Amino acid sequence: MSVHMAKSIPRFGRAGISALLVFCTLCFLPGGRPWISPSMAQLPPLTVVARENHEPFSYSDVRGEPAGMLVELWRLWARRTGRSVRFVLATPSQVQEWLKDGQADIWTGIFPLGSHPDLLLSDPVMILFRAPTVTSHDGVWAVRAAVRADQPELLAEISQGFRRFTEKDRQAVLIRWWPEDDFVHVPRTRLVAATWLGSTFLFLWAVGTYVFYRYKLKGRAQELLTVLAELRRKNNALQSEIAERQQVEKDKERLIQELREALENVRKLRGLLPICAYCKKIRDDQGYWNQLESYISQHADVTFTHSVCPECSKKIYAELKAFKESEQQKKKAASG
Repeated sequence: MSVHMAKSIPRFGRAGISALLVFCTLCFLPGGRPWISPSMAQLPPLTVVARENHEPFSYSDVRGEPAGMLVELWRLWARRTGRSVRFVLATPSQVQEWLKDGQADIWTGIFPLGSHPDLLLSDPVMILFRAPTVTSHDGVWAVRAAVRADQPELLAEISQGFRRFTEKDRQAVLIRWWPEDDFVHVPRTRLVAATWLGSTFLFLWAVGTYVFYRYKLKGRAQELLTVLAELRRKNNALQSEIAERQQVEKDKERLIQELREALENVRKLRGLLPICAYCKKIRDDQGYWNQLESYISQHADVTFTHSVCPECSKKIYAELKAFKESEQQKKKAASG
């Protein structure tokens, strides 16, 4: 009898230890209900405010009780954490006021991605894409919780409770309350993977494009340099031609100015000239009498050379001959 009892005691101990291990494993597996401390159970319930008439997220059922996707998520949160919650539905204008006034501890709803200037927001519990606007930022929404800025401990407690949710929990709630495909829940791991793949693709595309165009243009570098040298040579030739044409234009302007001055001088010799009938002097505008040669030289580009015409030479020679004959006769008379 003593031997039997000695053998049965270890057998009972191994069974008890196995049962204890199974219990602990079931309690602390993801999705299992953990052990609830007495301190959590003794805490006062949290007041969660949500928007009314916001189906299927938050609304009042036929019995007047709060219902909807958000209500079920928070009831699941209460089961995971062991802290009770009570729900209050309010109008959109009252929700934020109740949270700031202290009438509610938590504001739950569908928030866009980003931060709030006056509130603390939890990490997204579920990220929802509205299917027709997947590519637009306005179509990205998330199930989140908001608390006052002076309650970071409460926000940490909320986030810790939501981290105990599994993907099956989220999918079950989503399928129950939103069976259509208008909203699609995307797990965070898939979003991270998609972001990483997209960034990698863009990086590889940029590197490939750079390498492709670099080697493609490498063979044409010398050709481009030759073309640039030819363009530089033609540019220099054009500059020389432009300089020559500018010089020709300057010479043309100078010649035109000289012609204008000559024309002006010619115009000055036109009209009536007062000339002496005996000595042939010409009177100018100031009343002075000038030699004919001097006047014309001043008003025209003319230089005079003097000579004797045949008629005047006959007259001058006849006078000279008569003068010589008279001188000879005077000499003869003086000598006789």
